[in-house]
Amino acid sequence: MKLKLIVIIVLAILLFSSINVIGIDQEKDEKIINYLSVDHHISFSKASIETENEYCSVNVEETNSFINDPCKPRLPMYRKVFTFPKGTKIKDVEFIISDVVRQDINLKIEPSIKPVPISSISNTIKREEKGEKTEVEEDTGDNEIFKAVEDQAVYSSSNLYPDTWYDYKIRCGLHESKDTVFLIVNCYPIRYSPAENTIYKIESFDVKVTYEEDLEPKVFAKEYDLLIIAPRKFLTSIMPLYFHKTLRGVPTKIKTVESISRQYDGRDKPEQIKYCIKDAKEKWNIKYVLLFGGLKSHFYAKDRDNINEGSTGWHVPVRYANIYTIGEDDPGYLSDLYYADIYKYNETTQEYEFEDWDSNGNDIFLDGDWYTYEEVDLMPDVYYGRLACRNKHEVRNMVRKIIKYEKPTIISKIFGKPWMNKMFAAGGITVGYYEDQPDGEWLCDKSIDYMGDRIDSATRIYASNILTGGPRPIPTDITDIFSEGAGFGLLQGHGSAYIWDTHWPNTDGNWTGGLAIFDFPFIRNRWKLPIVVVGGCHNGIFNVTFLNTLLKPKYYHAYGLAIRACFSWKLVSKAKSGAIASTGCTDYGLAGSPPDSVSGGLEANFFYKIGTDGVEHLGEAHGGSIEKYIEENDLYVNDVFCITEYQLFGDPSLKIGGY
Repeated sequence: MKLKLIVIIVLAILLFSSINVIGIDQEKDEKIINYLSVDHHISFSKASIETENEYCSVNVEETNSFINDPCKPRLPMYRKVFTFPKGTKIKDVEFIISDVVRQDINLKIEPSIKPVPISSISNTIKREEKGEKTEVEEDTGDNEIFKAVEDQAVYSSSNLYPDTWYDYKIRCGLHESKDTVFLIVNCYPIRYSPAENTIYKIESFDVKVTYEEDLEPKVFAKEYDLLIIAPRKFLTSIMPLYFHKTLRGVPTKIKTVESISRQYDGRDKPEQIKYCIKDAKEKWNIKYVLLFGGLKSHFYAKDRDNINEGSTGWHVPVRYANIYTIGEDDPGYLSDLYYADIYKYNETTQEYEFEDWDSNGNDIFLDGDWYTYEEVDLMPDVYYGRLACRNKHEVRNMVRKIIKYEKPTIISKIFGKPWMNKMFAAGGITVGYYEDQPDGEWLCDKSIDYMGDRIDSATRIYASNILTGGPRPIPTDITDIFSEGAGFGLLQGHGSAYIWDTHWPNTDGNWTGGLAIFDFPFIRNRWKLPIVVVGGCHNGIFNVTFLNTLLKPKYYHAYGLAIRACFSWKLVSKAKSGAIASTGCTDYGLAGSPPDSVSGGLEANFFYKIGTDGVEHLGEAHGGSIEKYIEENDLYVNDVFCITEYQLFGDPSLKIGGY
């Protein structure tokens, strides 16, 4: 009996042991099953080589981009973007190339063009020439702004450029309003030995991505769409907007700057705010962040405490980025993208990490120059915007404008809002010609084309209309068309803190007159409020005050004029009229060739997101234009500079066209 019992116990032990072992094996098998993969193959046809003056250009039909590293050989590139839901772990990225073929060429390959600053406008503009026709010279179509300059370290070397056939980056951010992991793969089918004047080409390229998805959906105790960050003194004035958003199905949370300072740690106040936004996203699944506050005074405010931050003189602190691309007259610039770029992807741990914009750990945020700069993620993890209000009066004005814009009236319900389907675009010569057309007008045309059926009509306020008739970019024509009402507006040209302007064609650089802040009283579009994209230098430099611009006119790019607010923000803060939202560069805008590169690329993308992709909210147009730019372009310092200075003045949750 005892022996039988012992045998039964032993058998039981063995049985349960085997069950446990099988269970472990099943768990391993399940884990292996969870590893997914995606493959991509591309074959490349023969390279075509064309002579371009003293250089040649190389193209491969199947490629979709170019290496545009300034002053280095411009070579075709194939770019593939894989998107995965947040929580995906990229386990492996494998590459296979086949059949490398060598070919000698007769000329050096053309270098990529270095973008040029869209130089700010000085106070030498002759305002008395407004409205007067300028004598038009013969159209030569020449554009000598972009000259070929070689990086001798590359062009004198026999080493292959680029130094690899492929590379990739992993970024994280919003894609179609969803948290996404981006795997951006670059293949360089052509590599070039400048000293030997020889190219090497591959026949095909394969990539295999192995990844693991997070199968456990994130559960939030309570979700909010919009986070408003504002000083305590603005709370009462903001409450009507809070109730309006909530009633419109946009659950809203408000955090005061004072409470954030008490609750969150950080190296400075901007970092505390960023940690608050990160916490709000992880707790409440926040989608939009509205920074509701600017400087504390129109007359004078301490706009910069140190190289990295402005806090003392601000209702809502600002981050200064420190890429120096122009010179000593431009030491750092405002960047609200800092608050939206919350995460970066750690390839070692395969996890999201806090993106502090200080990858080298030197306590200087996003520092760099034309040659070296800090690697940052840049993809927005929330859609963001700022209403740079300085007092309660401005707060109440903006709250009223947003509610009036979004809330349908009985008349608009019955008859619609025909002005919402109109667009105006103003441009001329920004830096030269492109495809035999003034580059600013070319970029306006492209933006209008992107809008497609989203608009019924577009008014082109072009400098070339001086030859054919029609509205021109002079103050009276712009303010008259603005006053008629439109859903969208675009100004492509030059700028400063107080003015937007452009050049007549072939007049030796004569200004058209443009639009300045002292022309704003003549904009009378009462409640017919457009979203206006402003292309030019320093139109969005929202740290200006009356005394600052008077004492340091060059530093604040006001050139002798004492002004209280920058062009883009003043256009939005105008009571009952002006714009409902605008964009602007907080530093020098950069012009490239083609015109829809660098700053112009971001601005055109804005209209692509609205007209072609059909986004419905302001933040998705602005943040989506950044995402599109990063997906389509390998980023160099000029790109990073333009992306981080690209400012939105407006409520990112704004329903485009209203409800």
